[in-house]
Amino acid sequence: MLKEVVRISNQHGIHARPAGVLAKACAQYQSRIEMIYEGKVIKGKSIMSILGAGIKGRGSLEIICSGSDEQEAMAKLKVLFADGFGFD
Repeated sequence: MLKEVVRISNQHGIHARPAGVLAKACAQYQSRIEMIYEGKVIKGKSIMSILGAGIKGRGSLEIICSGSDEQEAMAKLKVLFADGFGFD
């Protein structure tokens, strides 16, 4: 199991388009991917879970990857968060 705290670089947080990019990226991996934001557990492969968390910009959250491809998943997610998912 891998855990990393990442910064949410999007000024407006994780809204619909970044949430879709995030859920799609998580779905590419067999590993279980969860995020912790303000005490809420978010299922990475569920766009509704991501949107329902109300992730605001300029904060941080913890990513937890557990499974056979956890290192690849974590590396990909760290890049997505660092790049702001290609949106602002």
